[in-house]
Amino acid sequence: MRVVTIGTGYVGINTAVALSYVGHSVVGVDVDEAKVALLKSRRAPISETGLDELLAIDDRISFTSDLGSCIGDADVVFIAVGTPSAANGEADISYVLSAADEIGALLTPTHDVTIVVKSTVPVGVNAMIARQIRGAVGARGGDVSHLHFASNPEFLREGCALHDTFYPDRFVIGTEDEKAYTMLCELFEPILMQTFEPPQAVESPEQRTLPQCLHTDQVSAEMVKYASNVFLALKISYANEIAGLCEKIGANMSDVSRGMGMDKRIAPAFLRSGLGWGGSCFPKDSKALLHMAQDYSYPMPIVTAAVEVNSRQKDRLILKLLDHLHVLVGQRIAVLGLSFKPRTDDVRNSPSVDVADILVQRGARVRVHDPKGLENARHIYAENGFEFFDTAEEAVRGVDAIVIATEWDDYKSLDWAEIRRNMAGSLLLDARNLLRGTGVEQLFDYCGL
Repeated sequence: MRVVTIGTGYVGINTAVALSYVGHSVVGVDVDEAKVALLKSRRAPISETGLDELLAIDDRISFTSDLGSCIGDADVVFIAVGTPSAANGEADISYVLSAADEIGALLTPTHDVTIVVKSTVPVGVNAMIARQIRGAVGARGGDVSHLHFASNPEFLREGCALHDTFYPDRFVIGTEDEKAYTMLCELFEPILMQTFEPPQAVESPEQRTLPQCLHTDQVSAEMVKYASNVFLALKISYANEIAGLCEKIGANMSDVSRGMGMDKRIAPAFLRSGLGWGGSCFPKDSKALLHMAQDYSYPMPIVTAAVEVNSRQKDRLILKLLDHLHVLVGQRIAVLGLSFKPRTDDVRNSPSVDVADILVQRGARVRVHDPKGLENARHIYAENGFEFFDTAEEAVRGVDAIVIATEWDDYKSLDWAEIRRNMAGSLLLDARNLLRGTGVEQLFDYCGL
């Protein structure tokens, strides 16, 4: 099939690369000329396992900033643009509506075309887009009977997004249009049936299983995405709240979470306590869900509490630093890890950055390092008052305290005995409990979160 993806962020580029790998002709469209130029040179604008390798070998994918040059031939058009949080917490759908405007202005279908929303959008936006595009195409004399619409929410984890695209545990199609449903099933058949040859650059599961498929209406598909993300955020906040109580009563939170996770009804994922959740999905989706509920005068105290607990984790970290250092003014503090989680260079909405900002505001001299996100952080946070270091060893030399803010495996392999000898102070605050039980506790004034 001929596929167009509008937007080449985490969702758009990984969807485009995977579909081209399994045999489709794909054009990635983006308004960012610099990003398009980078992609044309077969380099990825984001850090994702396997992405550069697949871009380098795939001749079925191309990139452009001109939607009009490719939309006329398309069988399937994906809208995969961002929906960031507005100031009031509502999802900003302006990029989605802009993409729909452009489709409506350019598309004059002479064959069946399915327009698929992959962006995370509030309930009702898919129906709004369908009306908008049909109206624009019809007003220009186009045959709207060739237009079909579906919601196909993504469930990708940054850092392993290609793996999740090739080997999904579920696949949701929201549409009441049978042609749209049939077309998407045909498009994704190699992935749904797992008949493709696994790409060497992407880790594959030991046993490949077929994803569970759900065919539902558009509103339910929209809600599945929000309900899933916010449930995972809630699970993390619950683990953090339990960790705070464990600290008070002397229980081992690592053992508590391990014991909870042994229950197959609970499962171990997202039970690790620490600094809390961040990134481009959980914060904005939690806010958007609460805003939707507010529109319907429906209180959601559990979700509200999860957001509050997550915010409180940063306060707990600052209080722990104060307990040991007493004052923060003038203290040299190294923050290791700026990306919101390991295996990605995404530093947006990162709790690590929030902590570093608070420390700067409190008068501390903050040194920062990240294995992958350092260049992004240098660009985005150039004015935040951080000192950037290319290696963790440089960042921690001579400091009064170290905060491990992202659980990169790279930090496990550091020579912590040598680091301790070169520090001015002795505090190691392991906000992700990365080094607990490794013997590092005996070298430092060590505490977790």
